[in-house]
Amino acid sequence: MITTEQSTAGAAKATAGLLWQDFSGPLRKFLQMRTHTKADADDLLQDVFVRIQKRLPGLRDPARLQGWVYRIARNTVIDYYRTRHEHLPLDFEVEAEDFEGRDAVDLSGALRKFINALPPAYRVPLVRHEYQGEPLQEVAVALGLSLTATKSRVRRARLMLRKLLDQCCRFEFDQRGRVIEAIPRDVCDC
Repeated sequence: MITTEQSTAGAAKATAGLLWQDFSGPLRKFLQMRTHTKADADDLLQDVFVRIQKRLPGLRDPARLQGWVYRIARNTVIDYYRTRHEHLPLDFEVEAEDFEGRDAVDLSGALRKFINALPPAYRVPLVRHEYQGEPLQEVAVALGLSLTATKSRVRRARLMLRKLLDQCCRFEFDQRGRVIEAIPRDVCDC
């Protein structure tokens, strides 16, 4: 005689198998676009399905299955990048390429100048987090700030940089959001 527990476990395995058939191909492409390597995408795909299988009994609204699956995939990608220890300091060599692969824009001088022009309260958290690779929590502790205040200062620093860059140049972007051209404005001396 099959118990209710065995029946539920068998249904969950069957459902997970069907989910694999329906979602593995599109999720693999989704993950590969975000990791840029097939091996990392395949590893993350396995992680996604482990998470799906663990959380499947808690799914409240089966009508929202696809969104739920992709939310798990997005969170898995976020966790992947959070746990990578390849935090290389940015050397301010920010360049973009045009469609032919030639160097089109070199923003390193302007970016360095604008970062140095930020008020220290915003510049220090931004540089420590974005360019030295320190997690926000460590930056907050080192600066004696709350995590919320640190996040806010990094966000404001990014907005200030964007405003300074927008005042300096008019940018054109490709379909992926990469800078392909920067046309200096008359007020810019960068």
